[in-house]
Amino acid sequence: MDKIRPARFFLGANTPNGFYSLYGGFTDRKKDHLFILKGGPGCGKSTFMKKIGAACEEAGHFVEYIHCSGDPESLDGVYVPALNVAYVDGTAPHVIEPELFGAQASYINMGAFYDLSALSGHKESVAALTREYKAHYDRAFGLLAGAASLRAPAPSHAAVSSAEKRVLSIIRREKRGKGDKRSLDRFLSGYTCLGHMALFPTVEALAGRVFVLDNDSGLAYPALDAAAREAESRGHAVIRCRCPLRPELTEHLILPDTGLALVTATRELPYTGPRTRHIRLDAIARRDGPSDMSGDARRVAKLRAALVSEALGALRLAKAAHDDLEAQYIPAVDFAGLDRLAGRHMDALLG
Repeated sequence: MDKIRPARFFLGANTPNGFYSLYGGFTDRKKDHLFILKGGPGCGKSTFMKKIGAACEEAGHFVEYIHCSGDPESLDGVYVPALNVAYVDGTAPHVIEPELFGAQASYINMGAFYDLSALSGHKESVAALTREYKAHYDRAFGLLAGAASLRAPAPSHAAVSSAEKRVLSIIRREKRGKGDKRSLDRFLSGYTCLGHMALFPTVEALAGRVFVLDNDSGLAYPALDAAAREAESRGHAVIRCRCPLRPELTEHLILPDTGLALVTATRELPYTGPRTRHIRLDAIARRDGPSDMSGDARRVAKLRAALVSEALGALRLAKAAHDDLEAQYIPAVDFAGLDRLAGRHMDALLG
């Protein structure tokens, strides 16, 4: 039997308006129990969740991993739907508190594994590094705001209508769903210390059919919004993946119950995985739009890319400062105790 492949998303994004959180919709509050990890830098939250996820995968369960939008190599959450359990980093900037403590969610105090006496002499350096990494994030947000403000002329009404019809026809060929599954909001891409990246292997894990939509013209956004509404009206579970530069827009769409994904591709972030069909929406924009639209789009894209590049540089500096901050804490952490705690949770989950 083939191993079940995990899904990987972001639940937060570095955006023009600062950190944008989707953490409130991580789990099914009616069915799941959420363990909220509390603790400072370097205390092992990500490592703890990686161990839980790996054990559940080894036991044959589907696992959803939530990666940190600042540092994608670090985890901010892990969710095992079949066991109705999830773990999440509930500290800033995505502070999470339970609505129904005990019945719906509970805390895990990771700070209990710090030797606080060993940290007492680091107050000034901790404060300075905290200010430094936050300042780099603020600069990145400002640069992303500048990038978002640069927009090519909007596609014509005729082009938008044609693109919507083209994409809606794909959804309408699917058999109707049962309407008994949750629709989700996630980010599949993000601006991170590793660059502008997308977790595209998730698409292959959840969908056997992938339709790739050109999106240098921006036509995919209204088409995918229309497709999401149509899919939900037809009873399908929908994973709506938002655009980190403009979170109100849908950047990718996955229908896990049908095995269908509609994925956008641009010059900046191409899709290189297996595809079922290529939907050339940019050709519609050229056909039905102003004659100089392509030139305007290229000029805007060049300027936007320069600002995004500067923002990514600021995020790399933020990561370096945060690494230095974690280095102040790590020597004071009882990692053996954390390992024992992870073992107890794995025993409770998996027997």
